[in-house]
Amino acid sequence: MSKLKFCSVSLLLTLIVLVFVSCSGGDSQTSFAEQTSGDLQTETVQTDMQTENNGDETYPEQTTQDVVTVPKDPVRISFVAMGDNLIHSPIFKQASLGGGKYDFLPKYKDVSEMISTADIAYINQETPMCGEEYGYHNYPQFNTPQQMGHDLVSLGFDVICFANNHILDQSSKGLEKMLDFTETLDALTVGAYRNEEDAQSIRVLECKGVRIAFLAYTYDTNISPLKSSDTVVPLIERERIERDVEKAKTCSDVIIASMHWGKENKYTMTDDQNQYAQLLADLGVDVILGHHPHVIQPIEWIQGVNGNKTLCYYSLGNGINCQDYLKNMVGITACFDIVYQDGEQPYIENASCIPTFCYQSTNYKNVQLFLLENLTDDMIKNHHCNSKGNKVTVENARKIVTDTISAEFLPEYLKKESN
Repeated sequence: MSKLKFCSVSLLLTLIVLVFVSCSGGDSQTSFAEQTSGDLQTETVQTDMQTENNGDETYPEQTTQDVVTVPKDPVRISFVAMGDNLIHSPIFKQASLGGGKYDFLPKYKDVSEMISTADIAYINQETPMCGEEYGYHNYPQFNTPQQMGHDLVSLGFDVICFANNHILDQSSKGLEKMLDFTETLDALTVGAYRNEEDAQSIRVLECKGVRIAFLAYTYDTNISPLKSSDTVVPLIERERIERDVEKAKTCSDVIIASMHWGKENKYTMTDDQNQYAQLLADLGVDVILGHHPHVIQPIEWIQGVNGNKTLCYYSLGNGINCQDYLKNMVGITACFDIVYQDGEQPYIENASCIPTFCYQSTNYKNVQLFLLENLTDDMIKNHHCNSKGNKVTVENARKIVTDTISAEFLPEYLKKESN
């Protein structure tokens, strides 16, 4: 992947000159180093010519120039991040084309423009993709067809995160097979690594000259790693996080951390979530993307010890899934801009969210992911969750969002409902 870079421990490597890269849907840009070396565009204006009479000849005595400085427009990178891509068996069975072929793209049709138009799009892939030889499985030990990986890239996802409790569901050997596959994808992958050396090589994506480091951790894995395998899934541990953030600072301008944490089906944060969120803010991480509870949790700005502010999405909830309750159908896609201007440190702006809703008809048939804004009661009157005692209505789905997310982060159509 042309925009993927790795950061090693060596300070020497951090001084390597940045190369021109392209980001999703954009043209090549100058490097961040080049932009900081010239904060202002220069316009040259020639003044009137002075002359000196020397006999019959007139010639210029001196030419002077006025330099007018014109500020550059800010570099702006749009970023979206989707929650748990939780592929239960009804989803991959519906996507089957026969003959071992699959097509998941129709299930994301309503959200595809949101993904493809962002400069950077991120997703948490909750289920491993270890290959056909492991068989395709539902909960509790998932395995998803590898076509899902290809389709995520086709949708426009640039970053795929694998740091979650299910990533070793097919054992460390299965993870090794998955890594063989994901290395062929034109996407940056984080959260699962070949070995410790690989895990300590910070993943950096460069877009419009701004270098963005991605870190990823999980509270645990459901299956213990095999001692015979060198694969690494980073756990949420203070020492590891501190070391990784320190290295990321040497080779990036912005740091985004994925945290697989919290309690399932709980709208509120645990003490551990709050403590680690504050640690990340104190260390200078710019954005925290939370996963695992399978429901949405609040968004807030956290002030670090140095006065910096960290944008924290405690839980993005589910994207597509086949769980049984209305609260699991509602997710949010993180939405913000990374902005750089005038030689300053890049900063985060326009923080908000785009709510989504997973539709599934009776007995989990016809599973699709929709923008909540586009949902109607007529579309969801036969939702599977109604059979589980839920009252599935657009009003109730929107209420989950407005009861959980502060109005400052809501889209305009929900701000009125939150008042």
